[in-house]
Amino acid sequence: MSHKKLFVLIFTLLALAAVPVMSFAQAQGRGGAAGQGSGRGGGSGSGQRGAVPPAPITIKQVKPGLYMVINGGGNSTVRVTDQGVVVVDTKNLGDQFYNDLMAQIKTVTTQPVKFAVVTHVHQDHAGNIERFQKAGVPVIANAGLNQNLKVGGPNGKGYEAAQGKPAEANTPYTKTRKIKLGKAQVLVAHFDAGHTAGDSVVFFPDEKVVSLGDEFTAIGPNCDYPMGGSILGWAKSLQQVLKWDFDTAIPGHGNDPMTKADVITFQKRMDEIGKTAITLVKTGTPKDQLRQQIQMKLGPDMGNWQMTGVVNDMRLDMFYDEISKAAKSGKSSD
Repeated sequence: MSHKKLFVLIFTLLALAAVPVMSFAQAQGRGGAAGQGSGRGGGSGSGQRGAVPPAPITIKQVKPGLYMVINGGGNSTVRVTDQGVVVVDTKNLGDQFYNDLMAQIKTVTTQPVKFAVVTHVHQDHAGNIERFQKAGVPVIANAGLNQNLKVGGPNGKGYEAAQGKPAEANTPYTKTRKIKLGKAQVLVAHFDAGHTAGDSVVFFPDEKVVSLGDEFTAIGPNCDYPMGGSILGWAKSLQQVLKWDFDTAIPGHGNDPMTKADVITFQKRMDEIGKTAITLVKTGTPKDQLRQQIQMKLGPDMGNWQMTGVVNDMRLDMFYDEISKAAKSGKSSD
């Protein structure tokens, strides 16, 4: 065989051997991209091999007649009665999230949703207010939520999110609102500004369960000062919640129900952050060192919380202003 023919044969064999490798790599690339197509859970849609798809919206029983629905946004709470269903929080904005939530509810009851409650303005909780209202369901929320949609925020135009803006709730209240459905009672209350200015906390007395939105989470707090949030008010709100007779708490984020002891720990940390911040400002701690000094002072009492997460850089000015005013007036979170 001539050198020329040998070269052509070798080249052909190498080309044929490369085809399956290229096809496999191309198939992997298509599969990764397709797996991120829904964009649920804030996925990047990068299509990188090994990317984990968002977890599906899933319902789980907490107590007989009471469920939590995880994933697809903040947690939802579902109270089932023989006269209908009460839903707390409505998932990320979008038809798919609403439809998935409703599909999960239908796996545990044939009763219709009679009331929805929304704990605060952020779209991962308030996203589907409009869809519930179009279905004829009254949506109960603190009047501060509707106000948050109109004013405040970084641009002064109210709450904004890349996913869109939730609708206003059609059944606002100021301090408390009671729901009676069959033999079940639900108490919705606003005690103070906390995560936002328009927070609601929800009590199911017959089940001894509370649903607290983002005033209580498994991952720690983050205070939305542009939406009227308050570190000092947050501790006061949870202090009032702890007067209720409950043993189980549904967090705004986190895959499992938690206990009253967990809420006690959370409230205590929020209270200590506020009181420590006031003391530090009174002794002259500058704004740019305040979070670091709080972290150092509280040490292990902070658990896994980081002050840069509780108050991020963009909200530091507003946090410092709140603490400075409290320091001058002599007020604290008591």
